[in-house]
Amino acid sequence: MRFRTIIISLCICLSFSSCIQDEAPNAEADIISCTLPDLTILKSSPTITNNSVILMAYSSIGDDIKRIAPSFSLTEGATIYPPNGTELDFSNAQTYTVTSQDGQWKKEYKVYVDTTNIKPQFSFEHWRIKDGTNGKRWFEFYEMTNAGQEQPIWATANPVYAIIGSDDPFTHPTTSYDKGYIGKGVKLETKSTGAFGVMVGMPIAAGNLFIGSFDTQIAIPKPLEATKFGIPMAFNRKPEAFSVWYQYTPGNEFTDKDQNVIKDKTDIFDLYAILYESVDGKQLDGSIKFDEDYIIAIAREEKLQPSEVYKNLYIPFVYRKKPDHEKLSKGEYYMAVVFSSSRDGAYFEGAVGSTLIIDEAKLILEGDNE
Repeated sequence: MRFRTIIISLCICLSFSSCIQDEAPNAEADIISCTLPDLTILKSSPTITNNSVILMAYSSIGDDIKRIAPSFSLTEGATIYPPNGTELDFSNAQTYTVTSQDGQWKKEYKVYVDTTNIKPQFSFEHWRIKDGTNGKRWFEFYEMTNAGQEQPIWATANPVYAIIGSDDPFTHPTTSYDKGYIGKGVKLETKSTGAFGVMVGMPIAAGNLFIGSFDTQIAIPKPLEATKFGIPMAFNRKPEAFSVWYQYTPGNEFTDKDQNVIKDKTDIFDLYAILYESVDGKQLDGSIKFDEDYIIAIAREEKLQPSEVYKNLYIPFVYRKKPDHEKLSKGEYYMAVVFSSSRDGAYFEGAVGSTLIIDEAKLILEGDNE
């Protein structure tokens, strides 16, 4: 079993990534950290995903956004272009290329400097079909600022399904949906992963969408750790509730991770929002226990119900600690928003065909008129 897992993990690393060429199994072309000559312009530590770096900066930097010179630490022996310390205009995202020590592997990162707060309303109107390597493609969702700048805050496990499930992005667990509550929404459907998925112990894939990042390099050996929930978000008022419009239809047969049918058990979806404080840079991941000490507040409904028509959920935040207003306003807390078509999907339990449709989600702050 261990040998098989190693071989499969190598295949995943070789066949998928955002590399210009197929990425080496030992991921020698990665950005590990980012720093600036003046870190005081940032609201929080840089957020680094598999193919992007997001720098949340104060709007007071003004035209200095056109003269920012970031430096990056890389995996051993790797180089980066443009070189560290190069002054660039970050009014729009800049593309960096990391080259491995042997010169054979390259990986592109988009680096964003965002001087706007992430809006607490999510309409799911913006998406693209992302092109990976070896013809693999998947849906990618993002937000837009009022100034027209992309905010790549959403992640899914679609990239791995493109490897173990289907090449067709329109058959993946998480796709855009034309008949949203207003405009477009998102369709999350629990899917079978076929023979390859069964072989690696992942017989189903729940549709998921979450604010955070997904680490494809460890998705097979460590699927729970591959999902990183939350990014730093600034609020001038305390989050009071989480709201979303949804439809949900459970699949016919609930199965466990060994594909045994569990009679008299009906699948149900999951969705929640969590405000938390990162400890030593650690983020919540798929192994989340909802009683972690660093959780400040959580909005989660335990008794969810299927609905064939759009239904609104309004879920108040339950605070476990009093948030520090200065940390809240500076974006030193993380906010995670998570959706799944099968509540136990992270453990590969659920019903194939379970379908959750979501639209018009929002974080409601104190004093908002709702």
